[in-house]
This record gives sequence, structure tokens and C-alpha cells, in this order.
Amino acid sequence: MPKVEPVSGEGFVGLMLRLRGLGITDPALLKAVESAPHERFIPGEQFAGAWSATSMPLACGQMMMPPDLTVRMVEALGVQPSHAVLEIGTGSGFQTAILSSLAQRVHTVDRYKTLVNAASERLKALGRGNVTFDQADGSSVRQGLYDRIVTDLAFEEQPRFLLENLTVEGVVVAPLGAAGTEQIVTRLSRIGNRFEREELFSGRFPSFEKGVAEVL
Repeated sequence: MPKVEPVSGEGFVGLMLRLRGLGITDPALLKAVESAPHERFIPGEQFAGAWSATSMPLACGQMMMPPDLTVRMVEALGVQPSHAVLEIGTGSGFQTAILSSLAQRVHTVDRYKTLVNAASERLKALGRGNVTFDQADGSSVRQGLYDRIVTDLAFEEQPRFLLENLTVEGVVVAPLGAAGTEQIVTRLSRIGNRFEREELFSGRFPSFEKGVAEVL
């Protein structure tokens, strides 16, 4: 079982209240959030706002989603203890940590080696042994089929290469829409040979880029 390290403080309590205001009350999910201290995943100069509902800068010119949005994305997946999960966009590793508390195994990829290495060290420090890391863009998955796939990178249309890596009753949660506009976080559920599409909520997300970063 993943190591659980509870957190406390006004910032964390504020996040819990905001999540409840969004209707997020699943005990397993909230416990998974508690076991992933957000302050461990952000740059030191941003520590004071660790649990605030704002984006924060990461290395390689990337941004970290607000924790509220991260939890909403994970909730939309409906992860079960037996599931294998693919995460496109490791980022800080905060979402990875939450997923690792809920799923049997997690495979996470990011196109930036710096982010992959840093997230790997954070997850190792938390004792998460059910996570594998890869520097990749996610377009060529070599780890088998997944029950759940999540990405905080936007696609202009349904990402077929992700849908092809789903189990029969699998689910993809991804933002869909053009770059520079508000995209819609969408749940794509596989039912046999067809996919059921459900639009969940809107937001602005970076667009998916093919290939890995050669330097960072």
C-alpha cells in the first residue's frame, strides 16, 4: 500500500471546503489528496500559497494546475483499486501521487526529463512504489491497455491514440478544444466498440505537443 502522510493547516482545510463546495465528497479521493502534501510538489518560493486555488510555475516553463482542478480531473476518472492508469503530463507529480493512492498502478509520462526526474524523486520520498515514469509525449504507449487515462493537455479533437489504449470499459478524461480558447474537460467512456462522450466543465489548458523536449 502507498505510504500515507496526513497533512493539516488552514490551507489544506480551505481546499477541503472548496472541494465539498464542488460536490466532491468521496472519502477515498479526499484521503488520497490528504496523503499527497501539496507543498512538497511546488517550488519553495511558492510555499505560502501551497493549497490556494491558483496555478503555480514549474521548471521548463510549465505551469502546475490549481489543486482544486487536479482533484476534479481525478474525480471524473472514477479510479478503482484494481485499475491501471495512464497519466499524460506528469508535471509536478501531485496528480500522480493522488492517482497512486487510488489505483493498482500508474504509468506517467512527460516530455520534459527535468519534470520526470523531479516527480520521480518526490514520489519515491512518499513511498509510492506502484508508479512508473517515462519521458514521452504519450502518443506511443508501450505498457499495455489502461482502465483510466487522464491528461491536462488539450486536444482539438478526440485523441484517437489514447482511446486505442483503453480497456473495454475504460475512461479517458481530457480537455478538448482549440488552443488559446476555453476548452471543455470531457469524459470519453468506452462501451464495447463505441465511445460515450460527456462534457464536464470548462477551463484553459496547454495544448498537447508531440515529441520530447531535447534539452530540458
